[in-house]
Amino acid sequence: MRKIAYLAALTIKKIIIGAFFLYIVNIMINNVGMHISMNITTSLIAGFLGLPGILMLAAIHLFIFN
Repeated sequence: MRKIAYLAALTIKKIIIGAFFLYIVNIMINNVGMHISMNITTSLIAGFLGLPGILMLAAIHLFIFN
């Protein structure tokens, strides 16, 4: 039971960190007209993969929407 609670807390922490990093990146890339939406999925990707995950999200956004 403790392990499940630990994993849940770790996942929530990663989501919050990912959302913070996405917010910072969105402020920086706003100058070029890009915006990465912030939701649970993108926050999880950014939280678990870090900077490579955010770059991947930006590349996907660039290829799909431009």
